[in-house]
Amino acid sequence: MSNKIFNSYDEAHKYSLTVPWKLTTCNVGEECWCRIILPTEKILYKNKVGDTERVDEFEYIIPDGSVDKETAEYIVELHNRSVAIYTGQKERLAILKELNRLDQELGIDIPVIKRKEID
Repeated sequence: MSNKIFNSYDEAHKYSLTVPWKLTTCNVGEECWCRIILPTEKILYKNKVGDTERVDEFEYIIPDGSVDKETAEYIVELHNRSVAIYTGQKERLAILKELNRLDQELGIDIPVIKRKEID
């Protein structure tokens, strides 16, 4: 979860694409055809209105009345899978970097296999 307050709506929006999403109902409730897509965490950003700067919450990925329940479920599932894959890749890369650092520290020279050598 980010405790950061982003400098703009655009920064908050960009960050919202990197976190999981969830569904909720509109004020009509479960029987309504539409669903709202939200980030799973609270995302705050600075919003200057006239001479006043305030902190607002980035609330919706897709607001009510925009997408039906089945499509919203599909969008959220695809997005959340994508976020999980990206997060997993970042974790693997961090582990590989740490292993490489330890190899160098121990003086172990492991040759790197280049993509061309594999093909």
